[in-house]
Amino acid sequence: MEHGVCTWMSVALRAEASHRAEMVSQLLFGETYSVVECADEWLKITTHDCSYEGWLQKKQHTPLTEDELNELQHAPRYFVRDTFLYVRNAATHIAFPVCIGSSFPMPEEGRFVLGGHAFTVELPESSPTPRHEGLTPQQDDLLAFAFHYLNAPYLWGGRTPAGIDCSGFVQMVFRSLGINLPRDASQQINHGEVVDFVEEAQIGDVAFFANDEGHIVHTGIVCGHQQIIHASGHVQINTLDENGIFNQSLGRYTHTLRIIKRIL
Repeated sequence: MEHGVCTWMSVALRAEASHRAEMVSQLLFGETYSVVECADEWLKITTHDCSYEGWLQKKQHTPLTEDELNELQHAPRYFVRDTFLYVRNAATHIAFPVCIGSSFPMPEEGRFVLGGHAFTVELPESSPTPRHEGLTPQQDDLLAFAFHYLNAPYLWGGRTPAGIDCSGFVQMVFRSLGINLPRDASQQINHGEVVDFVEEAQIGDVAFFANDEGHIVHTGIVCGHQQIIHASGHVQINTLDENGIFNQSLGRYTHTLRIIKRIL
């Protein structure tokens, strides 16, 4: 089986082998995948983090051998927690941004290799996450990471600060804690333990919302007492109660609560 790695800031995964097909997700810099089907200039791939399938343009494919994939999967990695971080292609000397949530092999003397390409990077100095009384370190880290996305525009299939959807936002926030959730809200709802009442919800709990037919259509993360951070129009914080999400600027409920799950 052929494998690959993303060496771009992000690339689109589409529902079908066509530029006109909807974007169902994105690959981020450093993410790996396996090729399961070929069709002209397109590759159907499945991601290694959550087994999500989509069509990738063949021009954006960087192949990995089995040995390279194994080495990459077992190497220490650097996880990007800044909104953007610049890396430079060592051969072309072209610098480009990679976004929060991306990862790559831990650099040695500022240099790392990905898919046979060498890159250089200057890592930012680490700064301690502010700690809040009454919160666990995981909850503190979750909030700090989630707030990086505030005001990011909504984009169906997006997973970056330049555009992100509701389930992509939840997935990326939990990945920052080393927790790999599925890509879609309808899959994410199968994880965690049920929280019986909104009043019992804690920071880091995940709320799911349904349409009139009962299908899960939205998700977000509890970020305070009766508060939720979620991607709807843009990443924002709204009020959460037993009915759902109340958007104060619109003066109405926008999403109907189905269930809250505790994952942390």
